[in-house]
Amino acid sequence: MLPYNPAYSKIDGQVKWAGKSVDGQDKLNAFLSGPTRNRLFDAEQQTQYEADLRALAVTGMASDTLMQLLASTPDKEPWEVGETLAECLLEEELGVKFPWNSERDKRTPKASLPGADLVGLIEDGDEALLVLGEVKTSSDANTPPQVMSGKSGMIHQLDTLATNISIHNCLLKWLHPRCKNTDHWPLYEKAVKKYLASGGRAIKLIGMLMRDTEPNELDLKNRAKHLATNVSAPTEVELNAWYFPTPIENWPTVVQGGAV
Repeated sequence: MLPYNPAYSKIDGQVKWAGKSVDGQDKLNAFLSGPTRNRLFDAEQQTQYEADLRALAVTGMASDTLMQLLASTPDKEPWEVGETLAECLLEEELGVKFPWNSERDKRTPKASLPGADLVGLIEDGDEALLVLGEVKTSSDANTPPQVMSGKSGMIHQLDTLATNISIHNCLLKWLHPRCKNTDHWPLYEKAVKKYLASGGRAIKLIGMLMRDTEPNELDLKNRAKHLATNVSAPTEVELNAWYFPTPIENWPTVVQGGAV
C-alpha cells in the first residue's frame, strides 16, 4: 500500500470526494517502478510472449530480429503512467478488481478502450457493482485544473457514464468474455444482476485526478457539488485527487527504473 496523508474529505449527496497527499518520493518511485510498471507493461503476459518467441528464433538472423522486435516498445506518456497508477491504487485501497489488463487490447500503440478509462468490478456486501471511471493526470497550476471541466473534462465524462446505456452495454460486453470461465465470473454475474434490477443505475463511478501540485480542495469542491446534482441513488460516485511528490513529467523515466 502506498502511504498517504488525508488532505481533505467531504460528501455531497451521492458523491464522496477526497484529497490524498503522498509523502516520500522514494516510496512513490518504488511504487511506480514496481506494481505500476508490472501493470503498465503487462509483465506476466510479456514474459510468456517473449519466451514463446525466443523458442521460435532458431537462427542468428531470427535472434537479431527478435531483439529488434522486443526493443521496439514505444515510450510511455505521463498520462499512460497516471492511468495505470490509478488502477493500482484502486486495487490496493478499495479492492477494485480489473479482470483484464487493457494493454492486451492495443492493436496499435495509441489504441485504447472506448467509453471509460477504468472498467472493473467491486464487492458490495454480498453483492457487487460495476465500476466505471475516468483518470486525469495534470500538472496544471490552476485550481481546478482544466482537465476537470468542459466536454472532455472528467465531470462531463462521469455524467455521461452515469446514464449512457449504450456505453454500459459496450463495456459489459467487453468484460463478458474476459470474466467468463475465470474467477471473476461470479463477481460479474452479481454486478450485472444488480445493474439490471436497478434499471441500469447501480454502478460505482470513480474519478481519479493525479497531481504533482500542493493539495487544494478547490480541485474537486465545485465539480463534486455539480456532479451531486445530477447523480442519485443507487449510483455511487467517488472522486479522489492524489497529490504526488515526483513531477508527472518524470513518471515515464521512473516507471522504467531510471533515476530522476
